[in-house]
Amino acid sequence: MADVQKERVDELAQLLNRYMYEYYNLNESSVSDQEYDRLMEELQQLEADRPDLKSRLSPTTRVGGMVSVGFKKVTHKRMMLSMGDVFNPEELAVFDKRIRANLEEDEINYMGEVKIDGLAMTLVYENGELQYAATRGDGNIGEIVTNNILTIPSVPTHIDEKRTMEVRGEVFISKQTLRELNAERGKQNLPLFANARNTAAGSVRQLDSKIAATRHLSAYWYYFVNAEELGFTEHSSALDYLSKLGFQTNPERQRLKGIKGILKYIEEYTEKRDLLDYDIDGLVFKVDSINSQEELGYTMKTPKWEIAYKFPPEEVVTELKDIVITVGRTGRVTPNAYLKPVRVAGSIIARATLNNADFIKSKDIRVGDFVILHKAGDVIPEVSGVVKSRRKPDSKPYVFPTTCPYCGTALIKTENNIQHKCPNPKCPSRSINKLIYFVSDYGMDIDSFGDSLVEDLFNEKLIRNFHDIYHLKDYKQNIMMMDGLGEKSINTLFINIEKSKKNTVEKLISGLGIQNVGKKTAKMLAQHFKNLDNLMNAGIDELTGINDVGEKTARQVYDYFHDEKNIEIVEDLRKEGLNFDCLTIKKQVAENFFTNKKFVLTGTLVSAGRKEITAKLENLGGKSSGSVSKSTDFVIAGTNPGSKFTKAQALGVRIIEEDELLELIHKVEGNIE
Repeated sequence: MADVQKERVDELAQLLNRYMYEYYNLNESSVSDQEYDRLMEELQQLEADRPDLKSRLSPTTRVGGMVSVGFKKVTHKRMMLSMGDVFNPEELAVFDKRIRANLEEDEINYMGEVKIDGLAMTLVYENGELQYAATRGDGNIGEIVTNNILTIPSVPTHIDEKRTMEVRGEVFISKQTLRELNAERGKQNLPLFANARNTAAGSVRQLDSKIAATRHLSAYWYYFVNAEELGFTEHSSALDYLSKLGFQTNPERQRLKGIKGILKYIEEYTEKRDLLDYDIDGLVFKVDSINSQEELGYTMKTPKWEIAYKFPPEEVVTELKDIVITVGRTGRVTPNAYLKPVRVAGSIIARATLNNADFIKSKDIRVGDFVILHKAGDVIPEVSGVVKSRRKPDSKPYVFPTTCPYCGTALIKTENNIQHKCPNPKCPSRSINKLIYFVSDYGMDIDSFGDSLVEDLFNEKLIRNFHDIYHLKDYKQNIMMMDGLGEKSINTLFINIEKSKKNTVEKLISGLGIQNVGKKTAKMLAQHFKNLDNLMNAGIDELTGINDVGEKTARQVYDYFHDEKNIEIVEDLRKEGLNFDCLTIKKQVAENFFTNKKFVLTGTLVSAGRKEITAKLENLGGKSSGSVSKSTDFVIAGTNPGSKFTKAQALGVRIIEEDELLELIHKVEGNIE
């Protein structure tokens, strides 16, 4: 006997999936909104009456309602790599020249695409059905977020392709959607979302998919991972096939002829970027031939056949409301610009550093001025100049203070005669910043312990020194009376504080705030001395005998641990049960090409960022340095190398280009274990 309800559920699912495809992918609709809503309500009611008929990929999942206890991890079948960046046409020309040389061709066909500022995502299909959606994660392991991705109506749950397929793209929130969300949040007196990218990322990671559904996420799919296996020879034709299957692909893509085509595309989208209804932070250029892509290959981090062109930093003009002085944990005095809030490159900026007194003087920056603001490297807010034509007639030059605004002590100039410093070790601002540094990722890395919370607890006289942090649990009621702190967040903070006691000792060494001892030096000291007691008992000669620990740093470490007040600080932390041992130091790598070799990086690296390359080489036994000298073993030269490259040539220091470096790393890592 036929199951009438099941037949109707299947029929409704097919209809609704078709109508969603028409609306989101074809920009047309064969039914009215009212009819669509009526069919959706009917399906919801049938599934409520017969839960056994509800598929995990039902159209009703688009409205959310699934609550996850957490996100399962998945290992990507093929790593989700990042892209190399270039910032000007000259670097693009170098990229094109390298591609042509490697492929031995006069002109390359590229695909130009806009680089959406969203969250990378991958979809995996088997036998025509969506299996899961996963985030990029660390490139190798991501998180399964299928329930939240199903709230995006344009994502196909079923496709007319029975072979296994993996499709990658970007999840984002449109500018219009962000405006609507913020308008609604404003009515509810909720904090506004700062930018579309962070909002999209936060929405994808909601445990309750009903919340994700209210954010009206969108997605474009730009990469068919196993296209070659399915017989495609060009990236452009693979994208056309994705569109045919029902995936929403970006219509702004263009097939380009050589570097001239690339430059024309840049010119076009530099003008068009503000007209698009989503944020883009650059453009992407890919070799169109899939065979050529495979021939060019990959580095550790990036495909060699694609590159991201980043737009120049966006500049805006806003009013400088005030200049406020802050004093850091070491006494360093920093002037900060307090600005009329303005949106720059997707974020609301209300504050930027002004570096030092000489910086203010050289640019003649005054309170009340209209200043030019941009994000250095699209990250750090920076004042680059003053619009003097808008300066007020009664404007007066800024006078840098001669005394500390927190304790009144006369400021002094540091050795370089550029930076001011408060010499008072008991200055309250210095005390606050020492505590901030101690709990930050530079020190004990205590999650949930933000700067403002440290300052509030200091002002409430609940913490004055490091060991007070480990007694905060005794003042739970006092903390609960502070604004903005609920019991759940307070309990989480206490758990994280307790966890930090088990940190390896390098975090504690760094967190103590010894002059010139950051994370890198702290790790070297921990590896050498194995525990804090050995370090505390070390003499100057032993300290200076450690590679890259100079006489000045050795003296500061020695003096710190021979000061009675500092010894008392350390002993108080011992009583709190903090770990003083180096428990998780990695095994020493067997001697190899990089062992004890001093290296310097210069120029832009395509395969990975400087930090990643430096960390990898240090883990293999190398020693990084910031300057070239006769003792330098080799210089790693990326694109557009600077004066370090010239100096290396003059001194006869070996220069290793990126491709050679990657081969050396690969060879060394292949011999490990």
